[in-house]
Amino acid sequence: MKKRKETRGRKQSESPQLGSLDSDSEESVERQVYRLIKEALMAGLLAPGSAITGRSIANGLGISPTPVRDALKRLEADGVIEGRNKSAYFVKELSREQYIDILNVRTEIECYAVGLAAKVATPADVNDLEVVNAKYVVAKNMTESIRLNYLFHFGIYKLARSDVLLDVISNLWVRIGPCMHLYLQSCRVSDVVNNHARIVAALKRHDPEAACTALRKDLNEATKVIAPRLPTTAASSAPVAAS
Repeated sequence: MKKRKETRGRKQSESPQLGSLDSDSEESVERQVYRLIKEALMAGLLAPGSAITGRSIANGLGISPTPVRDALKRLEADGVIEGRNKSAYFVKELSREQYIDILNVRTEIECYAVGLAAKVATPADVNDLEVVNAKYVVAKNMTESIRLNYLFHFGIYKLARSDVLLDVISNLWVRIGPCMHLYLQSCRVSDVVNNHARIVAALKRHDPEAACTALRKDLNEATKVIAPRLPTTAASSAPVAAS
């Protein structure tokens, strides 16, 4: 079966692929930049340890460095990135215990979200998810695979129609999203596609319990690959993710 090619070494990404600013938006430029970088982290477009420079982002967006600097400081306060010198920030690298702790919380919250989605998903909603999953099969590189995985999951969570729930999930994904590089470097494409297909089938049947079971399987299989690759901390009692 087809496998993602595994790479070694720290990935340096000083110019992440961001969306575009909306000049007509009532949202401030700083808030838009913050949101765009946060979405890039959630989508796994930045690997753990990647460098982010305010100047490269400002140049890419065609704006002054000031709102970018403010957005990066806000993300640092969120505990997602860290500044090590005057010019660059780095995506934080989680320990194994931190990852599992976040994963356990994620599983419960996202199971709740997928359960809500299963109750209201329409044929059009299901079709949209199947289209994303089909694109995942033919993705040409890991960056595209990670982005499509993000779009698939958030396509489901948005169906729950809860801004509060979506915000909570986003705040967890922004911390854990970069770790997807460790999973999709070596996972079998068929495993991810099949797990996603099980979730879609449960949504189609309006079966919340089956949707939750399929989602748990998807998250736990990723954990079995990612967790052993993360460094451990000496004193931690974080429980192992439920199977």
